Amino acid sequence: MDKEIVIIVNNENAAYSALKALKALDDEGSIELYASSVIAKDANGVATVKDTRQVHGPWGTALGLSTGALIGLIAGPVGVAIGAAIGGAAGLGGDLAYSGFAGEFVQGVSARLAPGKCAVCASIWEDWTVPVDAAVTSVGGEILRQSTEDVVIAQIRAEMQALKEEQAQHEAEIARASAEVKTKLEAKREEIRAKHTARRERLQKRAQELQAAWTAKIASIEAKVSSANAEAKARHEQHMEKLGRFAELQKQSFRELFS
Repeated sequence: MDKEIVIIVNNENAAYSALKALKALDDEGSIELYASSVIAKDANGVATVKDTRQVHGPWGTALGLSTGALIGLIAGPVGVAIGAAIGGAAGLGGDLAYSGFAGEFVQGVSARLAPGKCAVCASIWEDWTVPVDAAVTSVGGEILRQSTEDVVIAQIRAEMQALKEEQAQHEAEIARASAEVKTKLEAKREEIRAKHTARRERLQKRAQELQAAWTAKIASIEAKVSSANAEAKARHEQHMEKLGRFAELQKQSFRELFS
């Protein structure tokens, strides 16, 4: 399944070794590496991005969405600017509320990314954790994982349901109110509808960004198939099929949610 991972290491050499190991796993089809960034924290605790990869071509912005958001969350204002530069924070329109990263995860990363240390942030697909865990162990790193899409999908569904219930409750209050109260509630109706429309549009935009990311991920996997050996090709195709089924189910769910 798709995950965002952060590998904490002691120096830049180890970070690039970890990145090289991830790329090797991607080449053999053990994982899908969609996007990655190397972040370094200097002795004063200032974070800078040393490298970004896989964020290019027609899928760059969509593939870098989660990685850019994560950089924005763990590196503060500087990180937000960096995220915008690679398309991530920009894709979120500056709103990180629906990034899918739990506060506990972000705090855990921030606590471990001490001054002088580096982190590899990557968006990947993995069927099981052993290959990446082994790669991280080989460079003396520590890995943290977060499945963000499930969180975002749940947030979107919950808020849309809350909007529908709030609107229905308001209409019910109007229906049973006395004449004087009804007039006040009806006057409030348009204000509530305007707020609901704005929130709905924000949720729908985030759902569209998720769908664009799934399409981009499938396309990026498909692009690897032609140059992969037989074994890696089979793995890539299996991942592409699984992701395609998941994406189609979620797209249908979103169509029903926003209808």
